[in-house]
Amino acid sequence: MFSYLRRYAPVLLSADLQRPASSWHPLLFMLVAALGMTLMFNAPFYAALQTQIPDQQGLQICLLLLVFLLNLLLLFIFAHGTLLKPVVLLLFFAGSLSLYFNQSFGVLIDKDMLQNALETDPAEARGLLSGALLLHLLQWMLFPLLLVLMVRVQRLARRSYAQHLLAALLLVVLVLSALGTTRYAEFASFFRNFRSVKHLALPVSPVVAGLSLLSKSVKAQTQPPFQLLAGDARRSESPGQPKLMVLVLGETARADHFQLNGYPRPTNPLLSQLPVLSFSQVSACGTATAHSVPCMFSALSRDNYDEAIAKNSSNVLDILQATGVDTSWLDNNSGCKGVCDRVPSEFLFQQPDKRCSHGQCLDDVLLDGLARALKRQTNGDRIIVLHQLGSHGPEYYKRSAGEDKKFLPECQDKQIQLCERSEVVNAYDNSIVATDRLLAKVIAQLQQQQHYNAALLYLSDHGESLGENGVYLHGLPYFMAPQAQTRVPMLWWMSADYAAATKLDAGCLAAAKSSPFSHDHLFHSLLGAFSVQTTLYQPALDLFSGCRAAG
Repeated sequence: MFSYLRRYAPVLLSADLQRPASSWHPLLFMLVAALGMTLMFNAPFYAALQTQIPDQQGLQICLLLLVFLLNLLLLFIFAHGTLLKPVVLLLFFAGSLSLYFNQSFGVLIDKDMLQNALETDPAEARGLLSGALLLHLLQWMLFPLLLVLMVRVQRLARRSYAQHLLAALLLVVLVLSALGTTRYAEFASFFRNFRSVKHLALPVSPVVAGLSLLSKSVKAQTQPPFQLLAGDARRSESPGQPKLMVLVLGETARADHFQLNGYPRPTNPLLSQLPVLSFSQVSACGTATAHSVPCMFSALSRDNYDEAIAKNSSNVLDILQATGVDTSWLDNNSGCKGVCDRVPSEFLFQQPDKRCSHGQCLDDVLLDGLARALKRQTNGDRIIVLHQLGSHGPEYYKRSAGEDKKFLPECQDKQIQLCERSEVVNAYDNSIVATDRLLAKVIAQLQQQQHYNAALLYLSDHGESLGENGVYLHGLPYFMAPQAQTRVPMLWWMSADYAAATKLDAGCLAAAKSSPFSHDHLFHSLLGAFSVQTTLYQPALDLFSGCRAAG
């Protein structure tokens, strides 16, 4: 028997590898691939249907059929000739990757999430890579790989193929039209009431999100000339010593994990001993850095924010610099998302430092950068922005040094969903303790400034989910995002000289610390803090305007 195998096995294996036995019509190949994608990746979609419309089995079946037809339509549009098998593999890869992040972290892949992923630096991306992800991809890509390797697709004459494709396309359009006509009211009501469910339709949803992002990118290449805003801006010179504000831009900090806002754990052991005001009801502009950071510095509100307009026009730092305020940006994150493009900037995570590993540094490097910046004396007002890495996940344990690790044990697994939730919270809370120490040390540096009347404003870009209801990380669409992702901490400290020079009443500010504020207030508060007059300025959105004495 062994001699038989030695004699004929090479021939059999060679024949199988060179020419798979099966030979399918390309439309049959597409049909099987679309059916496979729909059945393999849409368990969360079907589970959502059972939860939201449990007694409407007919509508559930129609919605699953809709997903199948849309997946098939993607293949009809993009998969032809030599592109057929590569496109099938790409769609299966998109579906399996989206399924992993949804099942592991509760993340939905939409346009904003894709943009956030594309703008993530390699160091942050490595934090999401794991053996479980690789194993998941190997498992879910097995079927499409076998399909591609074992099935030979027939090569039809162009005219014949076009006729068959046109007939199949017409049939799909007819079925879609029939579904739309007979079920329009139910479809419209369902997607209006449960908008998030559409993001679970795989792989059609991430593909549509990708096409939408590509369209936006193409439009950005043909954007109009940069628009200079606040051309009428004028600044009143400060009497006495110049003002210095350090604006600390936080990362992934949620307000309800700050001891200053009533959190029972001592996450602010140092700041709680300082005259710091904490505003506890502050809403973020978005749930991801790529959206929130440009938005919070722009003249646009969250309701009318348009990224193309914001990135193609002056932001508040541009306006302050144009009016003579010395402006600089120190970054320990993955960049400023275009906000600091026109002001002096320093990207500390790109510099060699023993506190850095694989392109990510502890936020202590910001203290050194600030100390260097403060050695450069100026004659006028100035603002220095410190952009933290803060509490960026999922590797929260890497955001704190040994002295900050007050809560143990910590989750040290990239797959935080596999850790005990208490360990995830411990690691996250230690990152808040690290931020507390950073801010306390910044205040200590400002207290030593004799040349300036100094103040500090801290504001995070967005929050974070830590496993509540099975959701982790951030980036959910705003309309469905939990408060953990949209409610952010905001802190204010000022020296006695700053309060006296600006006639800012600390008691008045303290009385407003539970009032609702948002990222919309940052633009106008910074203009007001530096006495900038412009028609763009809205006193109602100035955090300090109601507490500043006249005269």
